[in-house]
Amino acid sequence: MSIQAPFKRLILRAVLRSVSPMVIRVLAVPDSLDLFEFDEVFRAVLGWDNIGFLFRVHGQEFNSFRRATRSRTLREFQLRPTETFRYTCGAIDLWEWEVRLLDEEPGSVDDDVPLCLGGRGAAPPQFCGGPTGYRLMLKRQRMGEAMCTPVQMEAVVGMLAASDPEAPPETWRSYRELLNEGFASLDRRLQESAHWSRSASTWRKPISAWRSARTG
Repeated sequence: MSIQAPFKRLILRAVLRSVSPMVIRVLAVPDSLDLFEFDEVFRAVLGWDNIGFLFRVHGQEFNSFRRATRSRTLREFQLRPTETFRYTCGAIDLWEWEVRLLDEEPGSVDDDVPLCLGGRGAAPPQFCGGPTGYRLMLKRQRMGEAMCTPVQMEAVVGMLAASDPEAPPETWRSYRELLNEGFASLDRRLQESAHWSRSASTWRKPISAWRSARTG
């Protein structure tokens, strides 16, 4: 008969930095999770793919590209209530979360499934350019085409052309195309963001996607 090692259940509050309105998730996880497992759990809550991670805890850094990180568990950091650590999700977009230990409680036998207890705000689309790209998305959503009208675009191109009269006309034609493609990309991502808004329905449930991945 196997004997399960004792563990504590950590109640963690994660707040996404540099984003407004606020995005918050509250998790209950066993302190026996290693950093790779925590990353898998957190991405299961957000519905994001594996994109690398970085932890900053007590002045030390642990990232997904170092083999030594694999053996580190949350328990080893000996966090005290109200202590925080930084968790950066995504090696490209660099979504930085401030994670605070709210409380800890003794774990129960056969009850080590991570839980999402609640939250606030829809998670941003995964690949939207990080906090800066997400802010541009929200501005486009709020202002629509008024964010940059054709008249405004031509005024900007005119000022740039006046500052560099020797540049060939193709330069400014390419600049217009880049701007138009950028706004079209923002509009596509806004449509995709409706899917992420529905992810809030997974709150207050066991993180079954993570458990299925571990046992499958």
